[in-house]
Amino acid sequence: MSEQNTNIREVFFGLEEYLKFCGNEEDVYLTNEIGKAFEAEDIQTALLNIYVRIISKRNPSDKIFRGINNYLKDNNDPTIIQDAMSRSQMKSKIWLIDELAKIKDILPSGCFYNILILAGWFGQLRSIYDKKLTYRKIRFLDIDREACQTSDYIFNLSDLENYKVKAVCADVNQLNLHKNGYEWDVENFKENTKYTEKYIPDLIINTSAEHMTEEWFHQIRFKEMESDPIVAIQSNNMFDGEGHINCVYSVDHMKKKFPMKEVLYEGELQLKGYKRVMIIGRP
Repeated sequence: MSEQNTNIREVFFGLEEYLKFCGNEEDVYLTNEIGKAFEAEDIQTALLNIYVRIISKRNPSDKIFRGINNYLKDNNDPTIIQDAMSRSQMKSKIWLIDELAKIKDILPSGCFYNILILAGWFGQLRSIYDKKLTYRKIRFLDIDREACQTSDYIFNLSDLENYKVKAVCADVNQLNLHKNGYEWDVENFKENTKYTEKYIPDLIINTSAEHMTEEWFHQIRFKEMESDPIVAIQSNNMFDGEGHINCVYSVDHMKKKFPMKEVLYEGELQLKGYKRVMIIGRP
């Protein structure tokens, strides 16, 4: 530990003594935890752990903080969390939900019933959807089995009963899409059991379109599904990004790749170092 870090740590411990004197037990705990973080080899990770643990305790109903806290208990490497919870990721998802909330208000039902989220990762941002969207069911589709397990048992465990929120491990381009929806296996990852489910979404979300071809979209476009789903797509202009095989320059470029018979929203969001592009509509 550097001399400067040692001196700063002592400031925290000095303030801890003062807070003890004042009888402020809650802030004593916070100050002590931050002071101890300076002893860690990776101070930034230690501070993240402390911050998430305290905010989760103060906001017990918030699924994002609870999920991150539970994830970090079992995973010492916060790299994935750094990406999933970055400012750009959060701003992009909040932008999506703000626009979907405006659209659902003009629907005859006033809500979406069955939501399908492609490349759902850990399902870690479901809490944002809950702020403004109501639904009967959500399915997070991801090809990564470990990500699906993390979604089920860490970030979305509270709604796993009756599979209101459930991760499905599958490749969207290999699924059977029928007039009455998708067909896939729903697995209990702990008991290694499964059953076949037919699922007809009225909202399909893909915020990772840059990572895949347009095949998934054309399945929807050329199959007249009974639900006539609304499809929300985000991509970006980071052509040199890892795994980015299908980026776009602009909204106009995106509309050519993903033609809609009805466009309900289109826009671009400037982020740090790149631009995210979004269209919402009916294929």
